[in-house]
Amino acid sequence: MSKLFLKDENLSRSPPIVGYALMKHLSKDKAKRVSIYDVVDHFKDEKWFTIDSFYHGVMFLYAVGLIDFKQPYLVKNVAA
Repeated sequence: MSKLFLKDENLSRSPPIVGYALMKHLSKDKAKRVSIYDVVDHFKDEKWFTIDSFYHGVMFLYAVGLIDFKQPYLVKNVAA
């Protein structure tokens, strides 16, 4: 079974760090919902970006209740 947190992973690709970067980007946008395609387009050139790291970062934010999904949007659950 795949593990979400590994002790020997690159810290910049860990779900909490990626989640922080995602929330920082989402908080700059005043809209309550943002297209997931726009978010991926914004981060695709970052060093840490892989589909897996992005996916785990989004799962982390969803698990702690900071975002929700309404396809194809990420919906912020916090006032930013």
